[in-house]
Amino acid sequence: MTKYVCTYFGVGVFLEILELCAGYGGLGMAVAPLIGGRIAYVAESAPGPSAVLAERYPDAPNLGDIREIDWTQLVGKVDAITAGFPCQDISIAGSRVGIRGTRSGVWVNVLDGIRTVRPRIVFLENVSNLRTRGLEVVLRDLAEVGYSARWICIRATAASAPHLRDRWFCIATPEDSDREFGVQRRRSPTC
Repeated sequence: MTKYVCTYFGVGVFLEILELCAGYGGLGMAVAPLIGGRIAYVAESAPGPSAVLAERYPDAPNLGDIREIDWTQLVGKVDAITAGFPCQDISIAGSRVGIRGTRSGVWVNVLDGIRTVRPRIVFLENVSNLRTRGLEVVLRDLAEVGYSARWICIRATAASAPHLRDRWFCIATPEDSDREFGVQRRRSPTC
């Protein structure tokens, strides 16, 4: 079976991940094995998801409400940030007011974290409708804080999910990074 391995940071590099707008932890769970990282911190304020995160990542402090985090306390402690920031104001099923809405507007807090913490890599996720309700804002904001971004929309059926929802994914790295994105295919004898 072919296994895909991220070669972005090289072999033997272990990255500390901060998962913002964590929900139940799905994005971080997907990213950690790809980059050879571990969830070191989470930020989630809802009680149900917070309980799941505490069980799933007992050693990862929950920083709570993203709007109240003191980002300076995380400088030098985080290598990667993941964020599936709220989609309610962007989604076709929601209010459609866009990225500056009361819920999806926490994007500015995600951006504050990126600006202050300066992670080596950022992974973002949202609904595909972001393309018309805020993509230019996200890309401009990332560029203004010195990050280059690549994005793609993927249909859920591509991952064998039984629904047609499209998701938007973005990877961003500091513009002054000398790294190239790279995925290497290799045969895995154990899978």
